[in-house]
Amino acid sequence: MGTNPPQLQHANAPVPVKRSPGQRFWSHIKSSMISGLITLVPLFITLYLLSILFGFATWLTKPVAAWLVKKAGLWYEFSKEGQAALEYWSSPALALVLTVLLVYVLGVLSIFTIGRQLLAAAEHFVGNLPLIKGIYGTTKQVIGVFRQGGGGAGFQRVVLVEFPRNGTWTIAFVTNTVSDDTNGRLVCCFIPMTPNPTSGFFQMFPEAQVRDTDWSVDQGIKIVLSGGLLAPSHLEGEKKHADGSKVLT
Repeated sequence: MGTNPPQLQHANAPVPVKRSPGQRFWSHIKSSMISGLITLVPLFITLYLLSILFGFATWLTKPVAAWLVKKAGLWYEFSKEGQAALEYWSSPALALVLTVLLVYVLGVLSIFTIGRQLLAAAEHFVGNLPLIKGIYGTTKQVIGVFRQGGGGAGFQRVVLVEFPRNGTWTIAFVTNTVSDDTNGRLVCCFIPMTPNPTSGFFQMFPEAQVRDTDWSVDQGIKIVLSGGLLAPSHLEGEKKHADGSKVLT
């Protein structure tokens, strides 16, 4: 019986490198550490943002909560260590509860006529303060746009525009439509930034360069916030010719 001739290996074929047990061990450690960091970094970022949000939401009620907890400790005659532990653990929780109650009370007041008048007077006072009135007015208008969604003075619909260059489609929210003697109708679009949709760009596009979508305003905001992770797998929009006329289907 003849033996099979040895197979010739191509000169450019990679030669497998045999790693020692120590190299395999450190490779396993490195890959595990990278996987752990990939898992922990989003969690740390989320906790960090939540801590900032918690501090911002309770900065007004923290002194009141600390005063109430201190009075409660003196009333029940806790020891010095018990008083410190009570203030450390109870003050943040009580501050959060007071913040929720404050928001609820303001919401209830905004429903009734007297409450609306009081809030309007407070807003008028804040709106006339130097330096603050510009920031407060702009912030209120932006929040009002997102609150109203697709109705009233808010976003009318979600479209796609070629921005910042041709061939690159970007989500935009239509805010208004104006007439132009030169270009016909111009569509006013707010182009949000990810992941903060309250900041972005304002552009005016000819109507023929705007591609309509079947997305709601809420869905468009979710797509922007998620960086496209929540985007639907299929887009159904109004098809148009190059001159802007609709394609009849």
